[in-house]
Amino acid sequence: MKVYKAINAVQAELAKTGIAKDRQAQGYKFRGIDDVFNAIAPLLAANQLCILPRMLSRHAAERVNKNGTQITFVTVDAEFDFVSAEDGSKHTVRTFGEAMDVSDKATNKAMSAAYKYAAFQSFAIPTE
Repeated sequence: MKVYKAINAVQAELAKTGIAKDRQAQGYKFRGIDDVFNAIAPLLAANQLCILPRMLSRHAAERVNKNGTQITFVTVDAEFDFVSAEDGSKHTVRTFGEAMDVSDKATNKAMSAAYKYAAFQSFAIPTE
């Protein structure tokens, strides 16, 4: 099963550099989904590892924020198959994503959060 060798190779490379919390919003620093994609995409390709998402469920609720603005709160339950392109072996990671948005992006944000944390946890990505 070459999937674990590939996961380990990606993890070893990310351990050298990590992904710094270079972005800032609402008074705190964070690593965005673009930072994760930019860091892991070349490593996934080099190690013949694919990450295939699957949303198991989505729950949405309308709320009103402290300013009186309607906001959509979304939670997704997601699985990500880490698949070796070399031998087809796979490992599945399950995680959740939550997000809020005043427009139409709450689901996209929740899916991005689920992917981001699946990557953080699976590859043990350090912040620096």
